[in-house]
Amino acid sequence: MPELVITNVDIYKDIAKEAYEAMRDAMDRSISPIPGGSGSIHKFDPNRVSFKSAMIAVVFTGMWLEAITHLLIVEKHGKAKFKQLDFSSYEHRLRNLGIEDDALLIRVKKFREARRELVHEKAFLDKGIRVAQKEAELAFNLLSELDEMLLDIKDRKSAPGDE
Repeated sequence: MPELVITNVDIYKDIAKEAYEAMRDAMDRSISPIPGGSGSIHKFDPNRVSFKSAMIAVVFTGMWLEAITHLLIVEKHGKAKFKQLDFSSYEHRLRNLGIEDDALLIRVKKFREARRELVHEKAFLDKGIRVAQKEAELAFNLLSELDEMLLDIKDRKSAPGDE
């Protein structure tokens, strides 16, 4: 009989997606066309709604990726293997799950680095400036793509005759 697993992985994904949508809405509301069609005006948001939503999207994308890779590695290889991989990078975990797309793994690495810099801010500009909204856009695209791939991996694992 399969072990019951209670997880928040789908909630993390929902929070990331909802925060991304809130960020997009806030950004869209902040733009007004200039009369006469000669451009647009970006209004200042004193409450920084798009920034806050972008940060939530990035953080919860990381939480989702951490959780989903944990669940799939334990399901595919067991708890002992996951303990070996517990502090490894997202890229290493994804390779362990059979994802070998180098371009995708480079994007995952860039996400990991951006998430770390945004979450663990040190307020030094030695690595340049990150724009949370741009990083949230990349995180959302990555989440969407990986979600499809990881669902395929899960479906292949649980297909009849695999056991």
